[in-house]
Amino acid sequence: MSGEIFAHRFKVAKGQDLVETALTATDYPSSGSYVDVGNAERVHVLVHFGTIDASDTPVIEIKQATAADGTLTTINTTYCKHTAAGNDDGELVLFTIETKKLTENYSFLAAAVSSVDNGSYGDILFLVPENEVPVTQATAVCPSASQHEYVG
Repeated sequence: MSGEIFAHRFKVAKGQDLVETALTATDYPSSGSYVDVGNAERVHVLVHFGTIDASDTPVIEIKQATAADGTLTTINTTYCKHTAAGNDDGELVLFTIETKKLTENYSFLAAAVSSVDNGSYGDILFLVPENEVPVTQATAVCPSASQHEYVG
């Protein structure tokens, strides 16, 4: 029986560099670094909230663009947007987006964050199961020395 090795199956892209840096009302990752999902049938976005200030109601919306530095546009405000509460500390939010449902020629994604004015924290990861395996990981995100497999 064979199985998958995570680092060989999913391209991992970080929304922001440091989890200890408070979220701001901006796009993650920033313009010029939007995540290319053109070589995948689906993409998964994992948001792990840390401490949320009680006065904040963080909004995470996954948006699409035609280029890594393109203009972000709405995909779907029902299925691609989540509003958290000030007491959702530690909550996980998961998005799965089928890339063929994106607007034609739109193959870059980012998470637009808003309503985080008072010091709320979270981590955003894009997990992209590319069609060609093994995927190539960005060394700055997931160096080979950090990829461990106990299989076989």
